[in-house]
Amino acid sequence: MLFACSVPNLSTGALRRLQSICAGATTLIHRLIRLEEAGPGLLAALDEMREDGAQDIRVQPIGLPFSESLQSWLPGVLAHWQGEPSNSEIQLSLGPEPARAEAASAIMLAQALEMKPRPLEGVRPALGKPGWQDPPDFDFHLLVCTGPRCHMRDAASLTHVLKAECAEAGISKRCLTTSTGCIFPCNRGPVVAVYPQGHWFHIPDRAAARRLVREVLCEGGTLPEFHFHTARQARISNEGDLS
Repeated sequence: MLFACSVPNLSTGALRRLQSICAGATTLIHRLIRLEEAGPGLLAALDEMREDGAQDIRVQPIGLPFSESLQSWLPGVLAHWQGEPSNSEIQLSLGPEPARAEAASAIMLAQALEMKPRPLEGVRPALGKPGWQDPPDFDFHLLVCTGPRCHMRDAASLTHVLKAECAEAGISKRCLTTSTGCIFPCNRGPVVAVYPQGHWFHIPDRAAARRLVREVLCEGGTLPEFHFHTARQARISNEGDLS
């Protein structure tokens, strides 16, 4: 059983609670992955389960509500994985969208309403922390797409790889690296957009990430074999550069 969770901004504590819920829901060997932001991607998790000897895998979406876009996308992705020669003998199925189990959703809400609410007396009013009004000062803003389709291609680890490469190159303080939701175009993933230059790159592995940091950020190069787009305003402002 592979539980596939679509809950953006899931904390570590909430993830542990969700893991416990999954463990209580099935007696089968199982694992839980996230479809956005962090952790191993869907295809990597399926590969690992195959290597561990799994012959019949049910992929069960988790999320209330679970994205309709993801629900329509998952069958084709799973069929693609199953169509690979090394996976052809494995039985693969997709469970229903969780919100269709209306009774379970109603029970969950009823239990929440039965719990004692937290009073707010004595809580100090605050909309943020001191200094949060000041943006960090940087030369480059790296937007790393960790939406489901890029996450499937291991984009979550790419964020950490880029930060490590920036640190090794001595430019960490010049770079703000941000994980984002889907920024398009999914078929080019993993996608990294570099601003204010406005250049977009397909970064498939650590070697490409290292070249992006060294050749583009440090040396001002172009990395044409991975570059596929320049933002409109950047094209207008820098006529003669990448197009």
